[in-house]
Amino acid sequence: AFSCAMTTKMETEDKDGAAQAGPKGSTSGLNISLHPLVIINISDHATRKKALSGGRPQRVLGILLGVQEGRNVEIYNSFEIDYKIVDGKIQMNMDYLNVKQEQYKRVFSKYEPIGWYSNSISHVPAGEVLPGDIGLHEEIQVVSENPLYVLLDTSEGAGLRDLPIQVFESELRIIDDRPTLTFALSSYTLQTEEAERISVDQVSHILPTGSSGASTAVSTHLGSINSAMDMLRKRVRCIVAVLVAMQQGQVPKDHALLRQVASLCNRLPAMDTAEFKDECVQVHNDTLLVTYLAAMTKGTNSINELVDKFNVAYEKSSRRRGLF
Repeated sequence: AFSCAMTTKMETEDKDGAAQAGPKGSTSGLNISLHPLVIINISDHATRKKALSGGRPQRVLGILLGVQEGRNVEIYNSFEIDYKIVDGKIQMNMDYLNVKQEQYKRVFSKYEPIGWYSNSISHVPAGEVLPGDIGLHEEIQVVSENPLYVLLDTSEGAGLRDLPIQVFESELRIIDDRPTLTFALSSYTLQTEEAERISVDQVSHILPTGSSGASTAVSTHLGSINSAMDMLRKRVRCIVAVLVAMQQGQVPKDHALLRQVASLCNRLPAMDTAEFKDECVQVHNDTLLVTYLAAMTKGTNSINELVDKFNVAYEKSSRRRGLF
């Protein structure tokens, strides 16, 4: 697991327009765990936004979903937020946010909004945020009382050495005798489950063309069997070539080698016997039956998932129709 522990400075506007934070980090004592799915969602969101804009990097926003128990916060998932820019400022579509939150609440009843995420299209130094983030943070407080802020650096060259992600908490500090909302950088750890490890490993091998450069366990096993059969074929050809050369008198006969070849041939099954054919057909039929049952099980599972999703999606509308 990666961990990140940095200090921050009080938020001010520097000459480059980036918001900075003060010399002290977070003092809340939260134990923040971040799942890889969240990082993949943010990266995928930024990539799709960039592709739709003709290759120009775009900023993305979204809501973080997770569970908080005492001082332990675990971020499991996220969803996107639609926004538009008016007079140079970002305005989030709160209606869209509420609809998405309601949909996720039906499917993931245990998850609740615990923060928001964004990306930076240009490099942001450690401990700094983007201009206007405080205003967006205050808007997010409508759905989360004390939200976290995850900032992913998607600029060119980011992440070559360290994971380009920072997690901020909001704190109320007295600046110039006035209470001011500021960001404080927090430490976090990456928490993965078995299914996430498999998915992340598969995603990490996807090529730019969209195909996967990773081999599955089945393909690896079949590849090893194919290599073994090729090696066996080459050795059999070598033995046959030696026997032919002995028969033609090109090589002196080696009786010890001939006895070993005869012993090897005697170990081979009698391919033309009825017993062997019956046994081969039975094994072949058993293999086909297992494959057929596996396909039926997979199809049944897919149908069950579809039915569950359909029931969740249309449960509310069905209740409304039942009233009339």
